[in-house]
Amino acid sequence: MSSGDYPELFDACTPRDDVLDGTLQEEQFAASLATVAHSPEDAAPVYRDATQFFDMTYPTEGLQTLLSNLSGRFLAADGRDCGGYSSSILCLDTRFGGGKTHDLIASYHLATNPSDIEDLNRHLVDSAGGIGAEYLDAVNQGLSVDTAVFVGGNVDGRNARSDWADPNAPNTRTMWGEIAYQLYGTEGYEYIKEYDQDRDTPGENKLKGLFEIGDGPALILLDEIAAYLKAASGVEVGTTTLSELTLTFVLSLLEAASEVDEVTVVYSVADTAFADQAEEVRELVDDLNQIGRRQHKTVTPTSESEVGQVLQHRLFEDIEVEQAETTAESYFQYYAGSDRQFPQEATDAGFVDRLEREYPFHPTIIDTLTEKIDTIPKFQRTRGALKLLARAVYYLWNHQPDHYDRHWIRLYDLTPADNAPDGSIDSTLRETLFEFVDLSSAVTADIFSDDGTAHAQLEDRKWVEKGIPPLGSHLTTTVLWHSLAYGEQATGLTRAEMNAALGHPDVRFDNYDSTLEALAGGDMNVACYYLYDEERVRFKSEPNLVKIINQRVDNTPDAQARNRFESRLENSEIGTGGFKTVVFPESPADLPDKISKPQLAVMHMDTAPVSGGGSEIPEKIQTLYQKSASKHGGETQSRVYKNYVLFLAPDKERIKGAIDEARQLEAIEALLDDSQQTADLSNEQIEELRERRDQTHGLLGELVRGVYRHLYYVDRDGLTHLAINATEANGGTTLVNAVEETLEDRLIRADAGPKGVAFFKQKLWQQTQDSMTTEQLVTQFAKKPGLPYLLNTKPLRKTVAKMVDDAGYTYWDSTAGENGLAYWDGDEDDRPENWRKTNPLTESPDVRTSIRDSDVKVGDEYVVYTDVNSLLDVHHDTIRPPETEETLCAEPGCEVEVDEEGDYCSQHGPEDPECSSCGKTVASRSELNPRGLCADCAQPQDWERSTSVMTASRAFNEVRTHALGKSTSGSDPGIDRVTIEVGGDDQLSKGSFIAKRQAFKDRADNVSVRMRYKTESSGGASYQAQFTGGIDEFSRVANQPDPFDGASLVELKFRVDLNNPEPITNAKDDVLAELQDELGSTNIDVKVQGRGPVEVPAEVQQ
Repeated sequence: MSSGDYPELFDACTPRDDVLDGTLQEEQFAASLATVAHSPEDAAPVYRDATQFFDMTYPTEGLQTLLSNLSGRFLAADGRDCGGYSSSILCLDTRFGGGKTHDLIASYHLATNPSDIEDLNRHLVDSAGGIGAEYLDAVNQGLSVDTAVFVGGNVDGRNARSDWADPNAPNTRTMWGEIAYQLYGTEGYEYIKEYDQDRDTPGENKLKGLFEIGDGPALILLDEIAAYLKAASGVEVGTTTLSELTLTFVLSLLEAASEVDEVTVVYSVADTAFADQAEEVRELVDDLNQIGRRQHKTVTPTSESEVGQVLQHRLFEDIEVEQAETTAESYFQYYAGSDRQFPQEATDAGFVDRLEREYPFHPTIIDTLTEKIDTIPKFQRTRGALKLLARAVYYLWNHQPDHYDRHWIRLYDLTPADNAPDGSIDSTLRETLFEFVDLSSAVTADIFSDDGTAHAQLEDRKWVEKGIPPLGSHLTTTVLWHSLAYGEQATGLTRAEMNAALGHPDVRFDNYDSTLEALAGGDMNVACYYLYDEERVRFKSEPNLVKIINQRVDNTPDAQARNRFESRLENSEIGTGGFKTVVFPESPADLPDKISKPQLAVMHMDTAPVSGGGSEIPEKIQTLYQKSASKHGGETQSRVYKNYVLFLAPDKERIKGAIDEARQLEAIEALLDDSQQTADLSNEQIEELRERRDQTHGLLGELVRGVYRHLYYVDRDGLTHLAINATEANGGTTLVNAVEETLEDRLIRADAGPKGVAFFKQKLWQQTQDSMTTEQLVTQFAKKPGLPYLLNTKPLRKTVAKMVDDAGYTYWDSTAGENGLAYWDGDEDDRPENWRKTNPLTESPDVRTSIRDSDVKVGDEYVVYTDVNSLLDVHHDTIRPPETEETLCAEPGCEVEVDEEGDYCSQHGPEDPECSSCGKTVASRSELNPRGLCADCAQPQDWERSTSVMTASRAFNEVRTHALGKSTSGSDPGIDRVTIEVGGDDQLSKGSFIAKRQAFKDRADNVSVRMRYKTESSGGASYQAQFTGGIDEFSRVANQPDPFDGASLVELKFRVDLNNPEPITNAKDDVLAELQDELGSTNIDVKVQGRGPVEVPAEVQQ
């Protein structure tokens, strides 16, 4: 059905001018009987002026009944036909609608200004016939009505004076005194003055006498009686109160009125106005109601079915009847033909009449205001609805949509977008209606904000750009008004009620469904904080915590969530232990090829995610396992220490869940840090948010550990996969702990015992070697696939001690004793084959026959030999012979010491002495040296030692120690060449520092430097420099140029070539000792190569 079947609202209806231009003032909604009667100059013209008043007044059935009764009573008092209207007591019942004050003002104007009422008959019951004309005729002939208006809220318990502008008005003290003066002036008051001043209640007869003063009809209007009774209850009169006396008076007044033809009493009691008053007042009101209902007619000013027409008449100048009929019929057919559910009334045959009767107001807006909003204590049904709808009409007519048709004034036209400071819909909500159901935060966050960022406004954008009404604002505004009902049962609306309130022929209901789904949390970009999509859709004053969190989650960038995941992994979940962890290695240079400690490489989620069961090893892990590099961009080599690299890789299928949990935690923490957001949360919700944060924090740790469940470690056949289950089984563990638990059988911890002989011989020992340093034994663990992980060297030291004690191995400590100590499990009867000295080896001061693990040290200076003979092959001459008594040469009178008794010294030995090394016969013993060596065999040999890149102190010490170990007995080794290659980063700066050392300055003529520098950019540019020359020239060119963004290469070597070898002695004045002293305290790494004679000739030392 097209919009052509539905008349356009703006063509069919014409608002009154004061509504259309927004000049309908606040005071025009605040009708006051007391102001109209006693200070008319302060009343709005629409109430003060009888002509305007009746022109703006819709003649409800109750008003017609009231005015017909009054007209009849006035005529009867003048002796005319009352037309059957003779009720002397009229009670205005407002339980089912408003209009009470309006009807009282109408009664007042009928009594005091009847000639100003145009078309009085329109406001009388049709069956009254000519009663209106009859009354006006009587007025023209002089009929006047004595009138008294007593409004309880306008006076107080101690002074009942109502008209302070009247200079003659007495200060009345009671209701009866004030009514007497208003009816009959001073005469009337004087008649009852004593009763008023003494606060003594006049009886029925006294009142009848009062009424005889007048010569025509009298009208007494009583309003807000209960308010006066409340005030009067605090005024004591003897043993009673003025409240109780007033109640007695009203009883007498009503009884007198029922018996006097001239007097008519109209009163009202609004029961709901006293819900919060004391129980005593309620009882007084109940008593008053019981008295008033004895002989009276009850009038309902405005029935439920008339509210819409009252609003129509006041707000619109003209409404096209035909257009109303067409719209009503078309919409009724629209509801009947839809496959959606609507409230039962919408499909009843009589609903079309209601649609037409209340046009242009859709029945749902009238029902919401009169049935739901009316439950709010401060909301006055008809007056409040009139004020709101006047503003809705004003705003709608001044903001007519240009991309869709309007057929009705709907509930969503009561929009908080109308937010002018005074009198707007938004100000009414915030200043009055939200006092009982505070939804101010819901409006700002979810419905309307000046900057257009409320969630409904964001949802509107996707519809408006398609030419569809702003469904988000329509839906949320409708739900808002339904959510203001005072009482849980009335709050919100069903889907059927929503369909009736929103349905538009040009908008598919599916679009409304999509809008509600998005706002209720389906689209976190527009999800409302305070909207609850439950059995009844409604707003609540407390935000929907789940939606707020979810919206924050959706707005948390993926990068932020991933950073939180990585931060949690690095800072909390990896942990520490026996393995050195390397986080997120990308190139071989990131994973050093070292022996110091097993390295656990924790792979990045993007670098080496594992799919399936993990049997297929990620390519990146294969590369890092196979290759190593000393620096980024440098050449790669085959990794040596493969056994000491392990890899922990993430499970691809689990990554997303962990990142989502990280995103959740980021969102909750951001929410707790947002003071503006938490200001809208209750203390209970903030506490719940904290609990969620703590739970999410714990769960994130479990999920992160669960992601890193794939362990790759080295076995005999290479890399082997193993799934780590300890991570999930033990929530308190770290990843390092989990790996250690999984590989527990392969770990050698500090408290482990010694390994057995078989393990030592078959797995640890290099079968082709007769000796190995303890450093080499440690290296075996890092190098040999499948060996255990040596987390501490103490078990190895225990093992070496055990090998010496139990398996025939020997141990040499070159740092102990004078020249070293040998550990051998032998006794004095054991004489090794290679021991060439007389006394047993065990008696040497350089031999220990027992060993403790504390005697064993790790380093290149400490050597394990397969047996004692292998040790003696190397250290025989170093091991001192056993200490013996002095033995002299066998030649009588010669006091030269010899090795054994009976030996001759070199001068007195037998003829034809031989070289103890080559067996060569010499002419005399003088041609042999003290060790019995001929000149050829006694020639010194050269030693040579090269280190790897290590700290300077260690490197120079290692070379010196090696040289000293090669010296022959009684001689000093020498150094004639040393080469120092600078390692690590920033070599040129370190080289500049080294070049300035005193050891080089003292030997400047013997020092040469070679440097090669090359750097390349990622764009292909390159720069190269070389230097070869002396130490002084190098000092002037050592500044390093800034490298490009690509790879850089620096090679720097210092070489010292000495003309004569420098002796290496305990004086430590050789070049090695001096460099060790000057560089030993720095963090400079160097590679040192030294060379020199094992014995410096005496002429050189001189």
